[in-house]
Amino acid sequence: MNLSRPHVDIGQPILGLLAVVVIGTAFASGFVLLKPRSAVDWTAARAVVIESDDWGLCGFTPSHAALDSIDIDAICTGVFPPVYLHSTLEDGVTVERLAALMAAHPGRDGVPAVFQPNYIMGSLSYVEMNESDTGRKWRGEILPGHPSKYRRDDLWPAVHKAIADGVWWPEYHGLWHYDPQDRRSKVASNGAAQDAARQGLLIFPDGANSYELALDRDPAELTNELREGIQAFEQLFGRPPQSVIAPDYAWDYSREMMWSREGLRIIQAKREQRSLSKLSATLWDRIWKVCERSWRYLNEKGIVYLNRNCRLEGAQAENSRQHAVKCVDCMHRAWRSGEPAIVGTHRVNYAHLDPESVNEGFAALTYVLEQIAVEPENGPIYLTDLETAQLIRNGTSVRNIGRRVVLRNLSHSRRLVQLPAEDGSGLRLIWLNPRTTQTVELP
Repeated sequence: MNLSRPHVDIGQPILGLLAVVVIGTAFASGFVLLKPRSAVDWTAARAVVIESDDWGLCGFTPSHAALDSIDIDAICTGVFPPVYLHSTLEDGVTVERLAALMAAHPGRDGVPAVFQPNYIMGSLSYVEMNESDTGRKWRGEILPGHPSKYRRDDLWPAVHKAIADGVWWPEYHGLWHYDPQDRRSKVASNGAAQDAARQGLLIFPDGANSYELALDRDPAELTNELREGIQAFEQLFGRPPQSVIAPDYAWDYSREMMWSREGLRIIQAKREQRSLSKLSATLWDRIWKVCERSWRYLNEKGIVYLNRNCRLEGAQAENSRQHAVKCVDCMHRAWRSGEPAIVGTHRVNYAHLDPESVNEGFAALTYVLEQIAVEPENGPIYLTDLETAQLIRNGTSVRNIGRRVVLRNLSHSRRLVQLPAEDGSGLRLIWLNPRTTQTVELP
């Protein structure tokens, strides 16, 4: 029986009633089913995680000048979000400004706020061939390398200092953020897109629907790309990534298993997941999505799903102050419902060719950090995805910051935690009292 197309009239009201029941039940229970089953009382913890996407992405334009001779409408036909058109790769000044903002807002336990940038590790540039050849070719660049038009000499020193200061915690977003073969083929058939590619612009026809994890991509190729991205991440940041957010929130269960096999077992934004096979969702697709998502959350023991319950997109909002106020309200609502407040914010709010957009983005973030700490004794604590996942599992967490280790026990009982032994010979155990944060200096 095809439930989506009943062939008798009496089925319509029955199916309508069934839809109401299923959707009502799913949404009424969804926040319960998807709430972290945790050893921590998140209402008391008042934890904040700040996740931010698109860092390291060489796009969408390297400079104002790159846009001067480009016919955008011939490429994107007016569907490209205007704020992203002038989005650009971050520089050291941007990172330093965010790092200073985080450092100026410690949590109630004295540990500074931490910003979690999710990185795109690769880029394609459309470069001239050798003198003996004609035309152009695509060349891949892997971080810390950039195409010449996106050169940022001050970027990586600023990033490594922010990491050492404990206010910058990179995680994984993807290798390209789009299907690379799709981009090559569409640029090849569109003259305006070729002009844009020559100028270093990351726009191409229907690029908004080009998915890095698309179903028609070879699984072996995706696995190789993931391994390449993880290896580059570890070489650049000194540790492997632990958490992942799919480009464009589009992924399926097979991609989750691929991530898990490669060590990425913390998955961000599960509530916002877009099914690769149901991108144009019908009513029944939405019902299925809620049920499937709840089932995964309850039964995938090796994966921790983290749900973004607050948005902070100051540069994209009509009224950035009202938007920031709403974000603060969402954070308090998350705490009241027994969840950590997990804020989703994109790089476009902080790295942009329009200074006013940057100021709006920073002002919104500053307002949020100030407002949630107006009562210092009842202020927040700041966590990374890794710490949040550890706390969900066993009530304790360990985060290395250079030669320091931040240890937390947010459970209601005394717990043992592990940290590197001072002589480097192995691990040592120490006791932590309940609801305690301790920073240990390593030799």
